[in-house]
Amino acid sequence: MALKQQLISPELLIHPGVTLQEYLEEFNMTQVELAKRTSFTEKHVSTVINGSKKISAEFALKLEYALGVPAYFWQNLQRNYDLEEAMLEETHNITKEEINISKDIKKIYEDITNTKLSNNEKEQVLQLRRGLEIADLTKINELNHANYRYQFQENMSENAMYTWRFLCEKDVRNQKLEEFDIDILKSNLQRIKHLMHVYPEEVENELRKVLNKCGIGFIIKKHGDKAPINGLTTKTRDNKIMIALTIRNKFVDIFWFTLFHELAHVIYGDYKHRNPSKEDNDRYEARANTFAANFLIDNEKYQEFIEKNNFTKESVEHFASINGVIPSIVYGRLMKDGHMNWNKSYNRLRYDWLK
Repeated sequence: MALKQQLISPELLIHPGVTLQEYLEEFNMTQVELAKRTSFTEKHVSTVINGSKKISAEFALKLEYALGVPAYFWQNLQRNYDLEEAMLEETHNITKEEINISKDIKKIYEDITNTKLSNNEKEQVLQLRRGLEIADLTKINELNHANYRYQFQENMSENAMYTWRFLCEKDVRNQKLEEFDIDILKSNLQRIKHLMHVYPEEVENELRKVLNKCGIGFIIKKHGDKAPINGLTTKTRDNKIMIALTIRNKFVDIFWFTLFHELAHVIYGDYKHRNPSKEDNDRYEARANTFAANFLIDNEKYQEFIEKNNFTKESVEHFASINGVIPSIVYGRLMKDGHMNWNKSYNRLRYDWLK
């Protein structure tokens, strides 16, 4: 993703009147004569040439008659000048607060987009405005409706979280989604679960195919600096549902638990609630956790399994096959619930395809 916008130097900002004066000199024509040929006043011609007045559409047409230079040439000169003047003004309107925000999100933006931003502070702000499609970086928080504020910890940044979410949404725009149908989603849950058995490199593509048919945008992005997120479900700007995941810890069991946690947010409609209270948010999260845990591993069978207290490799693999999951899912659950030591994490597979 290339961001071409650069600062405009005042010295390079040339008013169309300068070009008009050059034509008069080339044609050996005075301002007085031009005024007569265009039926505009001498004062009007003079103010255009000295840069105090714009070349209007009407004056551009008269210049075409008088000089034989097409009206669109003069209009293009004026439009380009106006744009460059506005861009120059933009640099004067960049506040210290916006510069600080750009510093806060620079690394995550560069990491996710694989681009290098300018080292010039103001130029960097202009590049991020364009990349994040916002005219003022200080307005990021006003657009940030995703439900992750209550999960913030030290060294996390809401600006970075918004940047990560927005860049995910930007990529999801290109996905062709069917109309969302919750019944179709529910009927595909077992199919989605079965995809954990495909080759790791095929997981993302296969999940996207299924979820797109259910009407859900899906993407896996690398996590970013100050945004250590596992997953997010939200509504996009065009009112579509998006699930975005990372493989931050790379453990397969965490990935699949997170996926079904986010699917629960879709099934229960949690994504519709913008800026919920902490109490509601905690309730949504707890409900999604329960759904993910029980869908991956039947709770009644799990209770019977742990009561036997037999967690050998053969026993875990057999129990995994009964539940239609890979052994890593069972190992992860046993470790999280304290039935196995975390030091035995070598039994858990990892996804490494996302660098």
